[in-house]
Amino acid sequence: MELRTRHYYDVAIFSLDGRLDAAATSTFLDCVREQIGLGHGRLVIDLKKVDFMSSAGVKMLIQATQLSRQQGGDLRIANARGRVKSVLNLAGVSSIIKLFPNVIGATASYFPGPFAEMP
Repeated sequence: MELRTRHYYDVAIFSLDGRLDAAATSTFLDCVREQIGLGHGRLVIDLKKVDFMSSAGVKMLIQATQLSRQQGGDLRIANARGRVKSVLNLAGVSSIIKLFPNVIGATASYFPGPFAEMP
């Protein structure tokens, strides 16, 4: 798995590439902890280039959500497609984490305004 991080204000946007499985867990969660420690508790995970997700990958996303929420933040998933989206749906992830069709929508959901999602 390759991981790139960029920021929009206090939102950390992680772009993942490759496989989300047990081998990726440690690296990913370390990066999440680092970003939260730097004050970037609101997270967006871009899955556009993820071609495989195991149950360990699902668990990793839930753990990252818990870490973020413990510090007053949250996590959004963007660009889940194909088999990856099917895995997330089968695991019931959408009842825990909000899914968005793109990074812009996921990032914008953190900011109140006329186009923000109403609770």
